[in-house]
Amino acid sequence: MTTARIGVVLNANAGRTRRDPGLADRLRAKLSSHDLLVATRSPDELAAAAERFRAHGVTLLAVVGGDGSASVTLSAFARDYGSTPLPPVALLRGGTMNTVANGCDTPRGNPLSLLTSLVKRARSGHGLRTSLRSTIAIGDRFGFLFGTGVVEGFLHAYYANGTPTPLSAAGVLARGVASAVVGGPLVRRIAAPCRASVDFADGAHWPLQDYLTLAAGTVDQIGLGFRPFLRCDERPESFHLLGIYAPVVDLARELPRIRLARPMRPGHALDRVSDHATIRFEGGLARYMLDGELFETPGDLTLTAGPTIAVVR
Repeated sequence: MTTARIGVVLNANAGRTRRDPGLADRLRAKLSSHDLLVATRSPDELAAAAERFRAHGVTLLAVVGGDGSASVTLSAFARDYGSTPLPPVALLRGGTMNTVANGCDTPRGNPLSLLTSLVKRARSGHGLRTSLRSTIAIGDRFGFLFGTGVVEGFLHAYYANGTPTPLSAAGVLARGVASAVVGGPLVRRIAAPCRASVDFADGAHWPLQDYLTLAAGTVDQIGLGFRPFLRCDERPESFHLLGIYAPVVDLARELPRIRLARPMRPGHALDRVSDHATIRFEGGLARYMLDGELFETPGDLTLTAGPTIAVVR
């Protein structure tokens, strides 16, 4: 039986890691001499880790950190591996946001307990259960969740709300919904419309109009248990794109349905499964979220299907 070579990337900037400086040593104690653990703090360190893992023949990649850590790590590894498929990936949580891990059926738990279970399974000879998961590529960045408009605005408010936690995120959502009912200033800041059009590679077109959000996912969840991307598994190497144009107060009324993974009622959104979409912003500036990280760039924004990842369940 071939011994699994586990490579663990620990985001040293993640909140849990900063609060628990001994975590790296406890994680390393669970590994064998065949395995690697690298704590990274910068893109250069991530690039060096990818090169080292590939040279070492790592057969299982584990990421300690939240959604942003996973996206940045996988992007760095995909650039280094090139056309060579990445090894199966285990998302060990540990960040402020772990929505992608939830969407990929990663069990609840802390990084130490999850790594302990992962090592036990990898060494047992019974194999690991994995599922293939597409990614969304924007330039040389890869992720599982994308959003403009209210999605990006919500995260701005969330990050500005002090220490980001699931509880504070729920608080921002509750205040946003209340503000939507009365047309208050908070919802006007969070839900500023995104005026854009969308062109698809097959010639399909979404018109230029105000969208509350243009959002895409290759996992069904977007956070706090809401599951809008119901068609994310409909076709391999693709993503589910939503163009929500309903007023924010109407979207607020749809939230219970979205949380129950039910489609929104007609007249609220456009949706399409695609592997290539170009968003053309009327103002010429794209502000967007990719796996919890916020970006701003001039010009059009093209989303394509990125590498397919075998995610450990």
